[in-house]
Amino acid sequence: MALFFEAAEALVADYLNGRTLPEAVHKAVVLAARTRLINGEVPILDETLRGDIDREASRPIPP
Repeated sequence: MALFFEAAEALVADYLNGRTLPEAVHKAVVLAARTRLINGEVPILDETLRGDIDREASRPIPP
């Protein structure tokens, strides 16, 4: 099961592409992606989940 969690983390990180999410939202998105991976649902990051991510994500402040 750890592999599904790591794969979900990687999918979310790739989609975020340097953006960040609040911790609670990040955990919820990763768990949703993990569940979809386990259940074989495609797409893993569907339009609704991507919309949730995009609404909550913020760009890092440049140094």
